[in-house]
Amino acid sequence: MAAIDVFWTAVHGAFGLVVGSFLNVVIWRLPRGRSLVHPGSQCPACGAPIGWRDNVPVLAWILLRGRCRRCQARIPARYPLVEALTGGLFVLAALAFPGDRPTSAQVCLFLAALVAVTFIDLDLRLIPDRITKPGLVVFLVLAPFSALHAPGWIAGRPALDAWLHALAGAGVGAGVVLAIRWLGSLALGKEAMGLGDVKLLALIGAVVGPWQALIALVLGSLGGALIGLGLFATGRRRPMDADLKLGGPGGGLHAARVRVDPTGIEVHGAQGTPPAPGADVRVDLTLPARRILEDADARLRFRARVVPPVRAGTVRIEPLPGSLSAEDGARLAMFAGSYKYIPFGPFLALGGAAVALYGERVAHFIAHDYPAWVRGLTAP
Repeated sequence: MAAIDVFWTAVHGAFGLVVGSFLNVVIWRLPRGRSLVHPGSQCPACGAPIGWRDNVPVLAWILLRGRCRRCQARIPARYPLVEALTGGLFVLAALAFPGDRPTSAQVCLFLAALVAVTFIDLDLRLIPDRITKPGLVVFLVLAPFSALHAPGWIAGRPALDAWLHALAGAGVGAGVVLAIRWLGSLALGKEAMGLGDVKLLALIGAVVGPWQALIALVLGSLGGALIGLGLFATGRRRPMDADLKLGGPGGGLHAARVRVDPTGIEVHGAQGTPPAPGADVRVDLTLPARRILEDADARLRFRARVVPPVRAGTVRIEPLPGSLSAEDGARLAMFAGSYKYIPFGPFLALGGAAVALYGERVAHFIAHDYPAWVRGLTAP
């Protein structure tokens, strides 16, 4: 590798770390409607401002041993993970497009958007329009300056050629997912896929073009299927957010985290006086819409019996026979399994990143290498 390549690769990596630090702010604040610039970085536990020396990407977290300098509260490891991931992706962009700075810059911007979308979708089951819609406009405008848009459809008009390629990519991306959404909704009798996925694949198509958008969808679907099967096979239920109130003889309590299994509900972090084991209690449980794949939160009211907890610091209840309707029972079962549910957005983002960085290699593998390998296995 030439010295200039080493230099620009290092610049990409360092800049990616800084962008990743900013993405941590975007991931937390943007979906909550807060300003991205004011106030400055703060400790999520004590609210103390974070100085520049404690804001150095990755390194500051290591030196602070993952704790706030003032209150010693733990700083989640996801913060340096986002920074390191973004830095690594920017390095890959520099290596994928050596010497082509306009394209590598666009790919870096695209990858940053995908990182933000991924973690917001994982947290909130939401792909923000404030990322996908402006991003779609920006990448359509920048299409003539990217090497990803050179299909050769119109001779002598490279700018028009690039714009048509980007528009076709956005149209194919949105159209295919809309068709899947419509067919899935017909089959399931309810919304099968959010419109956020439609806009995300339209954005991906605007960056990489129509055929690569389809490949991104295939890669995302394969990744989702593999990881989904793994989660269903090996996943363990964990406490999840759900507002729960208990009332009955001997006490009452309120909790915001519960763990549901086939025989009952385990209540974590409860406030109040827990009823005695064996007590018959009234339960008011609100399940978040995103966990049960419905349009609004569901409020369940039923009666249950308090049983000895599985571990200290928890309260366990078992619904009384016949106290839950069939519909509410199905919602509770959906909530119980939602810890294994990962939204499709992160997998689409993974597919989009793969084709933006290595689209030609992936397409060549699909069209030539893999069929040749299969023919070699079946040849006499």
